[in-house]
Amino acid sequence: MLLLAAVCAGIALTLSPLTRAEPLAAVTVAGKGVLTICRNWALFRTCKPYDKIALPPRIAVGDNLVLTFGSNPKDYLFHVVEIRPKGEGCVLLTEESKGHEDRERIEVARCEPAAE
Repeated sequence: MLLLAAVCAGIALTLSPLTRAEPLAAVTVAGKGVLTICRNWALFRTCKPYDKIALPPRIAVGDNLVLTFGSNPKDYLFHVVEIRPKGEGCVLLTEESKGHEDRERIEVARCEPAAE
């Protein structure tokens, strides 16, 4: 039984780097993104997505993106602290995200690593 557990643990450690992509320093973006803004209330958290957000063609960690969106235009400052690959796209996270993709974020359907 211990041997089986050790083998399973070894397989999990071997697959971990393959299944978890490393964060990117910069990306080139094609198309628009979906901004999700979350608010914490006393007992719960709510998140609202805003689609068709115009993004610059190149985004890097540390960038401050000034986003204007909505039918009653709103300006929003999004400071990029992490870029994670996700399928053919990527997820941009802020400090507000605290490393979680289910919090404040921008999802981009198509992006590629940018040349440094």
